[in-house]
Amino acid sequence: MKKFWIVFIILVVLFGGGMFTFWKLVSGLQEAPVAIEGGVLVWKAHGTVTEERDDSFVGRMRGGDQPTMSEILLALKRARTDDRIKGLVLDMKGLAVDWAKLEELQTAVRDFSATGKPVVAYLDGGMTRDYALAAQAPEVVLSPEANLMVLGVVAELDFLKDTLGKLGMKADFIHIGQYKSAPERMTRDSASEANRTMVSSIVDDRYNALVGMLADGRDVPNQVAAGWIDQGMFDAAGAVTAGLADTLMYWNDLLDADFPDQPVTYLEDYVLDMPAARKEAPKVALVHISGIIMPGPSKFDNLQGKIAGSETVTDQLQQVLDDEDIQALVLRVDSPGGSALASDLIWNEIRKVKEKMPVIVSMSGMAASGGYYVSCNADSIFADPGTLTGSIGVYAGKLDRSGMYRKIGVNREFITRGQNALFFSDEGGFTTGQRKLFEAQLAGFYERFLAKVAAGRHSTRDRIHAIAQGRVWTGAQGEQRGLVDHLGGLLRALDSAKWSIGLSPDDHIALVTYEKQMTWLERVLLKSLRDGNGHIRLGAGSLFGASEIDALGDLLALTGAPAREAVTAAALLDGQPVAMMPYLIRWH
Repeated sequence: MKKFWIVFIILVVLFGGGMFTFWKLVSGLQEAPVAIEGGVLVWKAHGTVTEERDDSFVGRMRGGDQPTMSEILLALKRARTDDRIKGLVLDMKGLAVDWAKLEELQTAVRDFSATGKPVVAYLDGGMTRDYALAAQAPEVVLSPEANLMVLGVVAELDFLKDTLGKLGMKADFIHIGQYKSAPERMTRDSASEANRTMVSSIVDDRYNALVGMLADGRDVPNQVAAGWIDQGMFDAAGAVTAGLADTLMYWNDLLDADFPDQPVTYLEDYVLDMPAARKEAPKVALVHISGIIMPGPSKFDNLQGKIAGSETVTDQLQQVLDDEDIQALVLRVDSPGGSALASDLIWNEIRKVKEKMPVIVSMSGMAASGGYYVSCNADSIFADPGTLTGSIGVYAGKLDRSGMYRKIGVNREFITRGQNALFFSDEGGFTTGQRKLFEAQLAGFYERFLAKVAAGRHSTRDRIHAIAQGRVWTGAQGEQRGLVDHLGGLLRALDSAKWSIGLSPDDHIALVTYEKQMTWLERVLLKSLRDGNGHIRLGAGSLFGASEIDALGDLLALTGAPAREAVTAAALLDGQPVAMMPYLIRWH
């Protein structure tokens, strides 16, 4: 039996190594763009839409062939004037995007429809964000047994003080700015008045925006759209009667009825049908800052999601500087913030780029705290109305775990030299002297943060302080207060970059990105390995499935963002200043 297991392990290693080697060979092949037939363009609007692709082996296997946000936006823009494309169908199934991405996608759908080409949204069922996008199509079709749930907006604030207490732990945090409420989830059992005021303002803003989305999309008064939200749930026939949808039909019948004898081109294939960049076209660089900002390299973390590593981002910015042909830089920021040190390292590299060329920021779902820090020195800042930004402030702290150790019978002794040797030890909170010293350090960083924002926004320290203090604003609110220059998404930011180098929006540019692009052969290989249920196949047997790969991600999805936020907080509990947005607004 022992020999059997030895042979089995050897075979598994050889087989796995062979697959990995084959993948690397395939990844290295550069194929010509895939040719598409045209006809109706079908966008399978399923799941999450990311700013950057996880190009690791496991990342590709669990869905890395899906188009990124920029790929979707650019493909829909190109399809508007592509004579091969006769119309657009949105196949909506569980779209998971934030407010800002939703607004950008809505604009892309409306712009496509404005060309006169037919646009249809199809739903087998859907929640609020699915329907908010589908409503922008002139025709909304439901499966006969579909259910729509348009449930509104909710801000969920979780407080762990009592939980930590039961575990024998106590959080000791210092924050600069009355609205810098991230530590509250560990230090309080309910929201402070400042926190509640801030969150209520954003929920009101987003609720009004949602009502406007539905009313404008379906061409009904706001009162009607608000009534739909209050009712909340509709079966298919009821949705048609109420005016949320136009007709009931099955998927295949829809294609036959609206696009008879037309071939189908899927958006993920259309993305690959990119025309070759014109050699004479001016170059504009696109650099992403996505996820929590941390020192080190960028990576995808199963617990924290995308990490924007300062080493990776600054290296890409250095490549921009070294390329004499690049004339402008567009920064696409989608970050709640993170390490103050890492944010400053990125800010400094952006400062160097700005000395050479125009720098335009396009804010995605979040560009708050450290995310705003890296954005504030740009020549122009674009944000969507639903972007969460601002949160100009800082906090830091530690957990006192002394009670927990006593609960589990651990007795610790410390032999120290120096009054502050236990400054960041988890044996007790800060002393009065340590607290005073630490507050001075954080206040100093906050003042430097204010100074950088004031210089970048051509304002004064006092004016910025009045709208800072850790307060989060939506993009629309930020524009009113001078934190944002213009409302609009990535495409508007690219048009601004063109203008900054003397071009018109219709002029062509060569967009230089620093993400490894998938080849046609890579995408075909992934599709051949993945069956209709998302499982990875080898021959007739299943080696492993997306459900196994994403088991941890599914668990975090069930437990919600608090689990991910707790992991992030734990990673930053080393006393270093943290510039992080304080909460996440969820909607259903």
